[in-house]
Amino acid sequence: MPTTLYIKPYRTPADLINDLKTKKLEFLDEAEAENTLSLISYYHFKIYLHPLLDPASPGGKHYRKDEYFEYGVELYRFDEKLRVLLFGIIARLEVKLRSRLDHALSAYSNNPFWYLDDRYFFTRNGTGYIDSTRKKIQDDFSKEEELYARNYRSKYHNNIHTNFADLPPFWIASEIITIGCLFRIFDAIDHSYFRQLPAPNNALLDNLAKEFGANDFKILTNWVRRLRDVRNRCAHHSRLWNAKLAVPSQIGAEITVTQTHQYRPYLTVCVLHKMIKSLGISDINLKIDILKLFSGSHAAQLYMSDTGFPKGWDNDPFWN
Repeated sequence: MPTTLYIKPYRTPADLINDLKTKKLEFLDEAEAENTLSLISYYHFKIYLHPLLDPASPGGKHYRKDEYFEYGVELYRFDEKLRVLLFGIIARLEVKLRSRLDHALSAYSNNPFWYLDDRYFFTRNGTGYIDSTRKKIQDDFSKEEELYARNYRSKYHNNIHTNFADLPPFWIASEIITIGCLFRIFDAIDHSYFRQLPAPNNALLDNLAKEFGANDFKILTNWVRRLRDVRNRCAHHSRLWNAKLAVPSQIGAEITVTQTHQYRPYLTVCVLHKMIKSLGISDINLKIDILKLFSGSHAAQLYMSDTGFPKGWDNDPFWN
């Protein structure tokens, strides 16, 4: 497909403000708005002004009456705080997911290198998927300069997989794996293999899932994927508060007050709450933390439905 030469000129913060004014956006403090746009990329910021647009205006590019630039700044700051909150929670859940998966499969297999044993993974179409994950772990572990990694590399190897003989037990490898790698391991595990085992091992993975509030291992894997998606947005400073996200399994059937938009963050936030509650993590109260965030932002309250949070969400028995 032929492309067009990009000729749009650089615009100063003052230029950008004048452009927004021609589109009917109002300002409480133009000098402060100019300062804001000198510190934040307009390309990064302008998406926070989208909820203020009037769809009925020419081209849908003008703003509704009594909509202010400062509302966009409030939404931007609300999003920052939301990402910080969820990032910290996901970090704790990620550690528990890694640890509990390792305990379950190490205890069953009596093999701390279980993640290198092909019998536990989907391999009908070859081992490429799980091997690519192992290779990522191998590359990262070979570069890790922490003492534990250097000590292991200088002393040990395994006899489980010839291509990955330099890799350590999972409890060591888990120190350097990303949540993306963790999801790929969950995704590659052949749960049908375990379900065909004699009792009680046939329920091994589903029992693990139930610890986190999921009905079965497939649903837990779906939840790990959703956590990965949100965690990556948080880590890379990407917009989250009204981002389009995939719908997590199971959780929609458990809420009474229906979400305003199933593809927004609310349902994934519900997953976090479900996992926290199921694990008995008593020092996190996500409901209170979210309420505090909304109470501190008038704009976030005005556009709460854009996050998928319905009016009265906090009165849903799900959040008790």
